[in-house]
Amino acid sequence: MRRSGRRTSNPREELTDSEAAFERLLSGRPRTENEFLDELFGRSERYLDRGPYAGIEDARRFNTKVVGVSFEGRQDAIAGLHEGAELELRRRPDNPYDANAVAVHFGALPLGFLRKEIAARIAPNIDNGTRYRAHISALTGGGRAADGGERNRGINIVVEIDDASLRRQRGRDVEALRTGWDGNLDRIRAALIGDHQPHETQSLIVDRVFAGKRVLGIMGTGRGKSYCFAFTATAEALSHGRKSVVLYPLRALCNDQFEGFTRKLEPLGMRLFRANGAIPANERSDLFAALESGAWDMILATPEFLRYHADRFAGASKIDLLVVDETHHVGKARRRSGYRDIAQTLAAVGDPQVLALSATVDDEGFAEIREALRIEEWAIDATVRTNLHVVDARGTTDKHAYVAKLFGDGARGIVYCNSRKEATEVATRLKERCRDRVAFYHAGVPTEMRYAVESAFRSGGIDVVVATTAFGEGIDLPDVREVVLYHLNFNFTEFNQQAGRAGRDGDDARIHLLFGPADRRLNEFLLKLDAPTKPMLREIYRGIKRLAGEAPLHATSREISDALDIEDCRDRTIESALRIFEDERLVELGRDDDGSYLRMLPVAGKIELGENERFAEGEAEREAFAEFAEFVLSAEASALERLIDRPLYPERIPLRSIGRS
Repeated sequence: MRRSGRRTSNPREELTDSEAAFERLLSGRPRTENEFLDELFGRSERYLDRGPYAGIEDARRFNTKVVGVSFEGRQDAIAGLHEGAELELRRRPDNPYDANAVAVHFGALPLGFLRKEIAARIAPNIDNGTRYRAHISALTGGGRAADGGERNRGINIVVEIDDASLRRQRGRDVEALRTGWDGNLDRIRAALIGDHQPHETQSLIVDRVFAGKRVLGIMGTGRGKSYCFAFTATAEALSHGRKSVVLYPLRALCNDQFEGFTRKLEPLGMRLFRANGAIPANERSDLFAALESGAWDMILATPEFLRYHADRFAGASKIDLLVVDETHHVGKARRRSGYRDIAQTLAAVGDPQVLALSATVDDEGFAEIREALRIEEWAIDATVRTNLHVVDARGTTDKHAYVAKLFGDGARGIVYCNSRKEATEVATRLKERCRDRVAFYHAGVPTEMRYAVESAFRSGGIDVVVATTAFGEGIDLPDVREVVLYHLNFNFTEFNQQAGRAGRDGDDARIHLLFGPADRRLNEFLLKLDAPTKPMLREIYRGIKRLAGEAPLHATSREISDALDIEDCRDRTIESALRIFEDERLVELGRDDDGSYLRMLPVAGKIELGENERFAEGEAEREAFAEFAEFVLSAEASALERLIDRPLYPERIPLRSIGRS
């Protein structure tokens, strides 16, 4: 089908994404094993788009305005509508102006269309079976304009995936699954680790958590720390309705883990949420609604979120188990209040049972962790993964040539990059050598396509995945022979997790370090974009105040950043700053007839940004990177190998305390 609405007689003529999906449905022809790769690379530029509609195809809910409402007598239809009215979205692939068209209807009345940019992104979803519903959030316009004429009426709507349809599509109705839970814990084990059985230390930790003890587990990268809390949290939620909160030191880690756990545990009936200052506003709203009602089982959060929102974890949302992952941060938290004050936070949320987990706890840290978390028992797994070998290629000048040589002969592995653009570029260049055996993977790639990449990698259909950290938790493959750290990581945990994905079957595997000092400067810049410093926030605040004056300011984040012209300040920086300012009641963010706006609010007294959840998370990310970069750029390769292949644990205590206290 062409954009003109006429079916093309030339199969070589290019189809839109939506048309291609529609043609597949009509023909009933399944996609061949690696046919998706042509689509993946063909749409690579679109996946890099970070514009206002980027990622909307993966959003469960979004706000928009209906367009075309002034044509064909639609103004009269709008006059009879009301806020909250349910609307219907209908695909119009035969539309002569846009083959991706999505019409908005109130019953039999056509009201207009979704924006062309949005329709292009969600039309393939609709064609592939996803159902959306919508309702009116606001009716705008009407009445007389300043010139005496009538103002056109407008419709603002909320569009969301039809949850019932989505559950049918995915084969999981959460409530029915929970009701039908049969108590078979093997189902949880299989969801988390497949056919494998937990090793001795994992079993010990799980048993002691079930016994109600406050437990510390120490085990190296790749030895399954996350299994310990995911298994116990799921079993306790489904069998006894108990609730668990898992704390991660960085919001990026929290977000990476969330996707993997959602995929594994939602089919069992688990209700999972993530909680940090970087999640979108609609997701944050859903989270707070769940906290209000108690309709959740496991929340992955930062310590700052828990600390600043401790009062929400009461009543129906009282925490039964608090998991402190990467708990070694408790032992060196002089500057980071989220960990330094964790004992007070525990008291504020009702003093729940604690499970603490880490791969690196020295003697001093062990004592501090035991005191702060009142640990009763511990278990240490001293296993060394002798099959892992670090290849020190730090400072490599031609990284592309290195990767092409490594994978040109059919080696199997993962290349980790720090940006979507770099992952796409490396994969594209590698494709020339590996032909159809390579794919890229990042958060801008739609969910369906990411699943296709994972499936092909698991089945052996492709040999190499070039990815960002989005290729994370849940990608637990045994036979990854080569892992390439193309860029410098942002922290020790990310470094260990990515390197630790090599050789999980016990056979020899290699971790190639290609990063160098130049990567440090790039990472510092990237962190500053998403986590502005206090001086940057002050400059942005003064600039916005100057731009806005006393009136609402209608401008996008990009328009504001262009107008302010502050060094190293981009639209992402403005967005982060506005979220912080909104938290502190410095600005009001809203929407009126002219679109999104911000308004400056009167300020009473001094604002302590250090007490802001989002700002504190950003500060923690910068501090973690500074410590990591200082070590990893100067350490000997042997020290880095030890960091990856074994745990660091106290020397003067027994490996087990189970049953002694």
